[in-house]
Amino acid sequence: MDSLAGVPAYRVAMIGRAVALALGRYQWLDVGERLGRRSSNEDWQAAHDRTAAALHDLGIRLGGFFVKLCQVAGARADVLPEPFVRRLGRFHDRVPPQPFAVMGPALERELGRPLREVFRSFDEQPLAAASLAQVHRAVLRDGEEVAVKIQYPDIARLARIDLASLRRAMRVAALLQPNFDLRSIVEEVAHLVSLELDFELEASATERVRLAFAGDAGVRVPRVHHQYSTPRLLVLEYLHGLRIADVDGLRAAGHDPRAIAAEVGRLYGTMIFHHGFFQGDPHPGNLLVLPGGVIGLLDFGLAKELPPGFGPTAADMLASALAGDGQRALAAARELGFDIRGDRPEVVLSLLATLMGGELDEGGLRDLLGQSPVKGIPSHFGLIARVMLLLNGLSHRLAPGERVIQAALLQAL
Repeated sequence: MDSLAGVPAYRVAMIGRAVALALGRYQWLDVGERLGRRSSNEDWQAAHDRTAAALHDLGIRLGGFFVKLCQVAGARADVLPEPFVRRLGRFHDRVPPQPFAVMGPALERELGRPLREVFRSFDEQPLAAASLAQVHRAVLRDGEEVAVKIQYPDIARLARIDLASLRRAMRVAALLQPNFDLRSIVEEVAHLVSLELDFELEASATERVRLAFAGDAGVRVPRVHHQYSTPRLLVLEYLHGLRIADVDGLRAAGHDPRAIAAEVGRLYGTMIFHHGFFQGDPHPGNLLVLPGGVIGLLDFGLAKELPPGFGPTAADMLASALAGDGQRALAAARELGFDIRGDRPEVVLSLLATLMGGELDEGGLRDLLGQSPVKGIPSHFGLIARVMLLLNGLSHRLAPGERVIQAALLQAL
């Protein structure tokens, strides 16, 4: 991240410069078209590629809000050209951590007391650092190990500045380039960041899922220490486990990766189709394997509550598709809010079969939708689809070619 990234005027200038250059590229092509100089598809793809590269660089330099913007843009293959998906689709949330000289005082401000009064020991080297916060390992005065998630100082204020600058720039961009309107993506990021900056909301989501699985021996969700947590600080039970993507480590510890995959499928099928409330980011870093093959579920900054009846209807749609009943799957899809032109149930079957274990990734969703009468996916199903795509990738890592997670998820319908 750039050393000047914390200066509001610098951020505004960098955002304005990037948007102005992007608009200049597209306006040049438009003017050429009006003057009779036909631009080729390669010309437009080159402009998209340069704009996507500039957005990627902005994410690296400014961090925070722009890391999320890059991640969301890279996942929106349904509305953005291929170069954006290719350049931004694998944008990582991992960033260099803030020094403890900065984070220590922030921690004490949130606690309202010195660290030594709450913690017996505190590891100044973070376990993980992301765009909005970092996590440290510590031991409470009573001896319990905890994970301490602390927001970066000023990150909320800088996010507001970034958002205001982008909204103004996008209004201008939409007037000049109405066919390339990014305002919906900016608002999507604004919503995600508002959720992830509210640690009280994350604490509530964590406790909700923990209580929902209270009688399930196969799942573990960390307990929240509410007495130490604030809107910018989250203190959680520390779970000892292996990262789920460490296949060699799992085997060495005596775990069967295929059985682990099946348990993950059951976990997400239960949350989505029965609880109607689920953790929306099954990234390998958010799933641990604890002793006995228990799945440890972490990070509820992105959690989704489905409307009443949505989960069972989605289950009916998928079960019908699995059984080859295209008409029933089509009817359920329309009830959920899918925008489907014409009466072609085979299209729904193809789309759902691909989501449930085909070779599709987030970058291929645009092509699939573009070739079919399915012109829109309801917003509530959008996150479910993203979860399925991420689980497809995880399933391939744990049990290549077997689609174990997908099969277990369907068994939970």
